[in-house]
Amino acid sequence: MLALLLVSAGRLHAQKAEALLDQMTLEEKVGQMTQLTLQAFAAQEGTPDQPFALDGARLREALVDRHVGSLLNVYNQAMNTREWASLMGSIDEYTSQSRLEIPVLYGIDAVHGNNYLWEATIFPQNIGMAATWDTELVAASARITAEETRAVGQTWNFAPVLDVARNPLWSRFFETYGEDPYAVSVFGTAAIEAMQASGETGWPLVAATGKHFLGYSAPLSGKDRTPAWIPERMLREIFLPPFKAAFDAGLKTIMVNSSEINGIPVHADPRLLTELVRDELGFEGIIVTDWEDIGKLVSMHRVAENFKEAVFQSVSAGIDMAMVPYDYTFTDALIELVEEGRISESRIDESVLRILQVKEDLGLLEAGPSMLPMAGGIGSDEAQAMSLEAARESMTLLKNDGLLPHALDGNILLAGPAAFSVPMMYGSWTYVWQGDNPDAYPEGIETLASWLPDHAPGNVTVAPWGTDHDPDRIRAMAYGADVAVLALGERPSVEKPGDIESLDFPAEQVALVRDIAETGTPVVVVLFQNRPRIIRSIEPYADAILLAYLPGPHGAQAVTEVLDGTVNPSGHLPFTYPRFSGSLVPHDRKFSEQGDILFGWNGFHPQYPFGHGLSYTEFVYSDLQAVVSNDHNSVHVTVKIRNAGERAGADVAHLFLEDHVASVTPPVQRLRRFERVSLDPGESLELEWTLTREDLAFIGRDLKPTVEPGLFSVRIADQETSFRLP
Repeated sequence: MLALLLVSAGRLHAQKAEALLDQMTLEEKVGQMTQLTLQAFAAQEGTPDQPFALDGARLREALVDRHVGSLLNVYNQAMNTREWASLMGSIDEYTSQSRLEIPVLYGIDAVHGNNYLWEATIFPQNIGMAATWDTELVAASARITAEETRAVGQTWNFAPVLDVARNPLWSRFFETYGEDPYAVSVFGTAAIEAMQASGETGWPLVAATGKHFLGYSAPLSGKDRTPAWIPERMLREIFLPPFKAAFDAGLKTIMVNSSEINGIPVHADPRLLTELVRDELGFEGIIVTDWEDIGKLVSMHRVAENFKEAVFQSVSAGIDMAMVPYDYTFTDALIELVEEGRISESRIDESVLRILQVKEDLGLLEAGPSMLPMAGGIGSDEAQAMSLEAARESMTLLKNDGLLPHALDGNILLAGPAAFSVPMMYGSWTYVWQGDNPDAYPEGIETLASWLPDHAPGNVTVAPWGTDHDPDRIRAMAYGADVAVLALGERPSVEKPGDIESLDFPAEQVALVRDIAETGTPVVVVLFQNRPRIIRSIEPYADAILLAYLPGPHGAQAVTEVLDGTVNPSGHLPFTYPRFSGSLVPHDRKFSEQGDILFGWNGFHPQYPFGHGLSYTEFVYSDLQAVVSNDHNSVHVTVKIRNAGERAGADVAHLFLEDHVASVTPPVQRLRRFERVSLDPGESLELEWTLTREDLAFIGRDLKPTVEPGLFSVRIADQETSFRLP
């Protein structure tokens, strides 16, 4: 009976959207498929010293005359709540003047908090959130972000990134949940479900966006938006699982990979955008382009002779909405293509119905407000506390030769560029696109240089850093210190501006570590970075290394609390930390990547392995067991963990699976489960999981999930056991 009611409700739901579609002209339909940027309506562009000003006449043309269905972005500079409310009020006013009064979907890149809203709660970037291995924390931060996004009328969040980060050179590495497809699936699904959860009105808070479909994070060169060469098996084994999990979780929209795979731009690939997404995986939501990417089929990819042909290719491939983003070229070209009979109006109807359905799901077609109030207000104390907790849990102690947690008791020298830089703590997508303009940030944000002197138990001397800093003077200051805290970092950058030629750390920062260490002063290195930079030449000089990722507004406090022992570090690497720029091998490598068996050369030799993270206490694992069920369809895994140290702490149990022999060369290990565990001194706990046949499967020679009988092993920490599947 319940199933029947659900089906009936779904049909009524669809009929309502269809009824609206039946009233629309071709121009109104194509308008719904058009997305324009706020820049297109600027009478005065926004800067840190000059507020954005709206050109009402141009906005009216878009919403009333041209029937534009979606707007996005911010003009250069984040705006406050009042400014966003005023803008959304203007938009609502003009849509109410249109014939059918269809509200717009307003999209924003709220990727680590609503980072274009001045008062919003900013969280660590996704790579740091993944280092917490705390699924509930990821979900809670996504929920806060969604609430603070919908509170100002932004109903579409271009997040989360579901790309699997296989190349650390890639400039968007920090936006991902790491290198493992299972981990990305779990974190991505948690974020999506939280963003699309019902608010007080019963409607989803925002429509989430899985991006970037598909394989965007694997450019062969490491440069953003450059070609990827991905075999079908790898595409399905590594890059597709997070999207499939997201579709199963009810994801409402996806954004398309700007680049090409195997010589075909994804924006013009019907095999990916229709056959795979729609026909095979059953995705029913909106497929939106990325920025100007239809035009790039002409200008960059050279698969279309002109823009009209590019529109034909992309819409035929499966695009529902074009992030044009400045003008009506897409709108006009698509109308011409329909009038010429090259694209059927029924094809247009498919896309428009998907767009209207998402708007209805969000309550926009019910005359509901685009802005929804939230309990506690934007940037509440509770939300800020959540951001601080995320920063604390993300801190990953990579090395500790006994120096921590008592390093800050004496005379401390603090030096290095990241000690002074707010942007280095936050990363890109913060108040401005690149996040690199300190003038665009609110005043009063604590850096290590401002926080540490007032909160360390010892005496702190801060060495100046800038274009005219004196290395010899800093070296001389080290002789009077009991420990040197060296805060190293990488300037914020993303997309094409973030392309780099090498993962090597900046030479002057490497020299700083060497110079200080040569004085005999113990050294703690703190790393703020977009991606793992090579520290092979730094590591021998450092007594302790703390990876802070991009922790956001509470980074200085979180770092200090770990260094002085107030917080026991519990972060673990969500990626393999490479030792060399030319050896970028992930943890789920093949056996041939281990090294040369004949000559004993070890080819896999990372700086730190996937999942690595030290603690101030000791965790002991024991009694790992794996029992196959009687029907051979599942495996029950248990393991005991005990805190054998003298202080409370948290560890992450990673369950790795090895298939010993398979018809397709098996990886050394695959992550199949994980759990973050907090234990008091002497406390123990038994963890248990059930692995299904899906967990044992791989993409076989027929490109379908395959489970083969044979020997398997399960590894958790230093424990290993085997089982055989008949």
